[in-house]
Amino acid sequence: MPESPMGAAATLSEAAGHRAAAPSEARPVEAAAPAPDATGRTPADLKRLADGLLRMLESDRARVSALLGNEVVSVMTMARYLIEDAAQRLARGEIEETSESLQNASARIRDASNQLVALSSQLRPKVLDDLGLVAALTWYFREFSQENRAIFVSPRITVAEADVPADLKLPAFRIVQAALSNVVKHAKASAARVFLSQFEDELRLGIEDNGIGFDVERWRNRRQGHEGCGLSMILRWTENTGGRCLIEATPRHGSRVQVFWRLHEIAAAAPAAHAAGQDAPPVAPKSDRLIQAR
Repeated sequence: MPESPMGAAATLSEAAGHRAAAPSEARPVEAAAPAPDATGRTPADLKRLADGLLRMLESDRARVSALLGNEVVSVMTMARYLIEDAAQRLARGEIEETSESLQNASARIRDASNQLVALSSQLRPKVLDDLGLVAALTWYFREFSQENRAIFVSPRITVAEADVPADLKLPAFRIVQAALSNVVKHAKASAARVFLSQFEDELRLGIEDNGIGFDVERWRNRRQGHEGCGLSMILRWTENTGGRCLIEATPRHGSRVQVFWRLHEIAAAAPAAHAAGQDAPPVAPKSDRLIQAR
């Protein structure tokens, strides 16, 4: 017997009620965590590194601005006043006083020139371009020791200038700068040792100190902003030049940074990179980069 329209409506309404009463089996969709890149970094890691680099850049800009605005400008202003005073004295026929004012002005201008040369060397040491890495490191160790007399630096460089590929000279210099800067800022060390050597086909660079050390795993998991930015720069320089980096540290027992480059790989990558117009050829980063605690 055919079902009436009213009966069919009641059946549909009852079924809808059962469906409404049934517990929902839908599950919230969870967003997948961003996948790390080839170097093992997630987008959050890269953002923290970028933020730290921007802060470091602004800090350097503030330092340059302070030097130019407060020191160099004031010295040049004083030199200008001395020259104007000399001109007035000369007009009055005061020859001896004019000579004294000009000598004072010359001394002020010489001071400003020295400050500008020092600033230029900090930004990009000219000796690195003119004489190479070994001479630049020797100059830097001397400057570092003069500015940080409480830290004794012991360099051991056993390679010749010709042993270091051109594309590694600036990265190696910057790595030493960053590592010793960390020693000054964080290590509370009284001594540091820097070595640059070659073993068979491998160029080895190392910086170690006798400071307070740090927890490497904690740094790796929590680095952000300025914290560990120097070490992050070292890792980036290493990866971009196809090397591998080993960072070792023990709380209260110092730290050590070592970088290794396979010279035949650097030599093989250089021609193609230069043909593509790159100044510093990035070789594929090593998958066996090490960061561990001693």
